Amino acid sequence: MDYLSYLNKNYPVRRSADQKAAFRNFALEEAKKAGLPAAEENDEEHINLVIGSPESAEVLFTAHYDTPRRALIPNLMLVTNKVLHWLYVIGIPLIMVAIALGCAFLILKWTGYESGGRVGRLIWFVSYVVIYFGLFFLLLYGPTNRNNFNDNTSGTAAVLELARRLQGDKKVAFILFDDEEKGKKGSKAYAKAHPDVNETALVINMDCVGNGKHFVVAPNKEARKTDLGDALGGAFENKDGYEAHVFPAEKISMNSDQKSFRRSAGVCATAKTKFVGYWTGRIHTKYDTVVSEDNIRYLCGALEGFARNYTQNKE
Repeated sequence: MDYLSYLNKNYPVRRSADQKAAFRNFALEEAKKAGLPAAEENDEEHINLVIGSPESAEVLFTAHYDTPRRALIPNLMLVTNKVLHWLYVIGIPLIMVAIALGCAFLILKWTGYESGGRVGRLIWFVSYVVIYFGLFFLLLYGPTNRNNFNDNTSGTAAVLELARRLQGDKKVAFILFDDEEKGKKGSKAYAKAHPDVNETALVINMDCVGNGKHFVVAPNKEARKTDLGDALGGAFENKDGYEAHVFPAEKISMNSDQKSFRRSAGVCATAKTKFVGYWTGRIHTKYDTVVSEDNIRYLCGALEGFARNYTQNKE
């Protein structure tokens, strides 16, 4: 089964409780077909899907299965250019402030009151506050995004494919996290509930891996204390037009569920531009429709080889 195409056709949105439940039922059936133990872990707020036995695993392959709202301003991942990343992050609230100020001024003009008077100042202030926080609400709780091919159907498809390929390996397990789009809440809850797993497992998290020929692999400091960094980076061959690039997690901008864990690495697919560096666009918009099954095959081939070599060497 081509999981990427199947999920985009049958479970394209996984935001409401019913949409998430329908997807989880499908994933549980797929795990059952592969002979893998699988269960929902429900803490009454977030429902993570666990495939395999993380308590006995040394490598966890993860991704978030929930999908985002449509952003008021497109989400642009500037993975390796921290200057542009922070300009973008700071620029969004500044744009919101400018819009709110401009609209408040127009409302004041429309009412005919002077800005220097008490009533005028009150009208301007109330208008500004209402518009700014209205924009802020839309930024956080906008309408459901209907197209989520890359974010994060691609990562979800990769986890399911790896579970199928590595079904006989008892030293790997797989987790699909809930509510990453709400601040990595599902992965944070899992890490808190399973301190032993958080302490010992190598977590490799995939987010937005379907679009782009440049794979960025980012192990954190604790991961680099093991042989994970070299082994993981070395598992990716530059072939078929794909290139892999290993960066210390502290030097890039990749904010996803791997940050909830002590020893982890994030993986994403990007484009590369001379002055921008490695970046990913389209996500959180209706234009998130560009992905390639070749990306999933390349990624899963590399990670399957990594898992088999790494767990074998650990025996």
